[in-house]
Amino acid sequence: MNRLLKRTFFVLGIAVILILLVHYVRIPYYIHSRGIVMPVQEWILKKDTKGALVSVFKNNLINSTTQFTITEFERGDLAQFQLKDKLFDSDKIGLGDTVGLIRSTEEEKRYVELMAELEVQQSLLKVYTSGEKPESVRMAYESLLRAEQEYSTQKLLTQRHEGLYQKGYIPAEEYELSYTEMIVKQQNVNVAKANYESLITGAKQEEVDYIRASIHALELQVEQADRRLSFFHITSPLTGQIVGKRNIMDEEDIVLNVADRSQLLFVMPIAIDKLPYISNGHDLIVKSNIFGTSYTARIVFIDNSVQIVGQRQNVFVTAALTENQEEVLTGMMLDATISTGWITIPEYFRRLFRIVVAN
Repeated sequence: MNRLLKRTFFVLGIAVILILLVHYVRIPYYIHSRGIVMPVQEWILKKDTKGALVSVFKNNLINSTTQFTITEFERGDLAQFQLKDKLFDSDKIGLGDTVGLIRSTEEEKRYVELMAELEVQQSLLKVYTSGEKPESVRMAYESLLRAEQEYSTQKLLTQRHEGLYQKGYIPAEEYELSYTEMIVKQQNVNVAKANYESLITGAKQEEVDYIRASIHALELQVEQADRRLSFFHITSPLTGQIVGKRNIMDEEDIVLNVADRSQLLFVMPIAIDKLPYISNGHDLIVKSNIFGTSYTARIVFIDNSVQIVGQRQNVFVTAALTENQEEVLTGMMLDATISTGWITIPEYFRRLFRIVVAN
């Protein structure tokens, strides 16, 4: 009887101890994941399969493309893009620094033509409204003949230069200078002709109003052409580091990739059933298994949409590295460990069961 009583008390004691352990002993609960290092912002300049130049400015903190620009050219346009000399002598680049220049023959020709026509109309208005008469109509007529002869000669010379340029015998600069000179000669003809005709017939108020309207329209066109040409002057939209990344993304050639490393981010997938245990401001440890180095980070952004990763429902979480950023390279894969505090053993098994059910 005594032996049975002792065994009973022993079993009850063990049961009480187990109950106490189950309900009062706490163990740490960790969430593990694997993610990639990204810069807080990056700028990508690339050439697509159609030959257009594409500029993409991306904010990786909110996973959003904040600026997207495509520079397209007319069919038959002899457009060239050239990076700035010695651009890659340093891996640093500043906000507003010039990285390259696009030269478009058609756009430059159009700009020159508009400027020349604007000058013609401005000179024409001056002739019609000045009220000044040349002493001799003959002198005006001779000026017109001389201007026409100079234009005819320059036109033939420009046509010859155009043929040589298209065959690659002369550089684009020589052809453009010849073309600009032809436009100037043509302008001189128009001015001389207007001057001569005004001496003979004079100008009506309706003609003056028409010229003023033409000048206003041309000024708007020149402003638009100048604004378009300004897009051909490619500058960096951020201060950062030139990334030496040799790859083709979506069959598009990467011309330049600049990363803003003022803050490095760590983006990782977290299973949807574990989201209740983390929040913004939560600290974590990320580690490189290759180098054996650990870094501290803090959660700064949690996506509000679910994505399937490895046939499981996940939400991407972004953390900001808080130290030793100089040692970390963008694109590195790191392992993350998030401590969510101490929990009881029953709570641990409840979470484990929830994971099994979710998967």
